[in-house]
Amino acid sequence: MISDLRTKLERYESKAAHCMKAAQEARDEAGKAFYEELARYYDELAADFRRVLAKRTGASLAAE
Repeated sequence: MISDLRTKLERYESKAAHCMKAAQEARDEAGKAFYEELARYYDELAADFRRVLAKRTGASLAAE
């Protein structure tokens, strides 16, 4: 379960980084805005997964 969450976290972090790079390379403002918004979306998803992982790993450590 934890490894699945970490995999998804890494995927969303990677997508956010890819979108930020695409935003920097965009040739027009509309493209840049699109990729920046998409990067924010993926970054927020990654943050959500970080919080869940922190709770899960903290809970599993407390149970030991």
